[in-house]
Amino acid sequence: MSESIKGFCLHGREKIYPSSDVPVTKNTAVIEMEIPALKKGEILAKTLYTGICGSDNSASLGKANFDWVERPRVIGHEFSAEILELGPGKHGDLKVGDKFTPLAMLGCQDEECPACSVAKWNLCPSKQIIGFHRNGGFGQRVVLETDRVVHLMQGLTPEQGALVEPLSVVVNALHNKCNIKPGQDVVVTGCGIIGLMSAELAKAAGARVLVTGLAHDRDIRLKRAAERGFITLEVSPDNTLKNQLDAGIIDANGIPFGTNGQVDLLIECSGVPQVLTEAISVVRPEGDICVIATYGKEVEINATHLTRTSLNMRGSMGSCREDYMVAQKLMVTGVFPSEHYTDMYDFQNITQAFEDSIKANNMKAVVKMN
Repeated sequence: MSESIKGFCLHGREKIYPSSDVPVTKNTAVIEMEIPALKKGEILAKTLYTGICGSDNSASLGKANFDWVERPRVIGHEFSAEILELGPGKHGDLKVGDKFTPLAMLGCQDEECPACSVAKWNLCPSKQIIGFHRNGGFGQRVVLETDRVVHLMQGLTPEQGALVEPLSVVVNALHNKCNIKPGQDVVVTGCGIIGLMSAELAKAAGARVLVTGLAHDRDIRLKRAAERGFITLEVSPDNTLKNQLDAGIIDANGIPFGTNGQVDLLIECSGVPQVLTEAISVVRPEGDICVIATYGKEVEINATHLTRTSLNMRGSMGSCREDYMVAQKLMVTGVFPSEHYTDMYDFQNITQAFEDSIKANNMKAVVKMN
């Protein structure tokens, strides 16, 4: 191609600590891209808007739980795009000009696969994740499989399209793993975008919601949560969630939150091992814990306490096409107010967008790619 096409590329594996003097984007670079010829069943698309995911940040920092990602790799799996070209083979009803968001996870599609046989590609052990197994949405052009395409619903903007994938992850977790009832008290640990999406959907189901964060989150992420009516709580190793629940927490109307220091449901979105360890001590007997986060090391759990209190602890991985459709509808109908949580950047400022995201100096970074 004659035009210059750029991408944001993960190339290094150095373990970086955000509090150190090492630049947090040292493992990344903006590069010139070459677009390969399309294979059977592939399309070429122009990326429109791409969101920075916590997993993109973790891979950029060289965290152990993302060491499997091949380098170099143009990352990014949360994006909207427009079809420019259809490769060889059949593409169903797809046509040039269609706007879509891609399924982040593509399963092996073997009829003998327990996950793929029921359209749960997110649970396929051989799944391929765009942006990790093949170049993704932080390229100004992207080549991907036709099977990944999910058309944008009427009324959904391309900017919102960049948030469909993370919201679909929360849809899968809350709709399929949590039995939220009106009037319940729910804690969401972690105030990144997955945490606040979880809080919004829990509130929409009728729960009263408390969101936790660190002191650094006070002026940005916890502030935005408070603006939406959530109870917010700063936690630290010396002032834990359990300690503060035991001491008593009240909402804006003076009504106590939780009962005897315990809540009905905890949704873990922080990825901090100690937070998950603590979780089983703040949930009532026969209450629920839903784990959306992943962890860089093993997590210790008091399994005996888990048994004696009959707690339900469930993990939730990714999402599938049905969750994408629900996520789009939640934005189109205003159940999830995407504009409240989105911070926009131009592609020329993509390195700054990643730095701000890694250092939690924004809410949800979305990059205008072209």
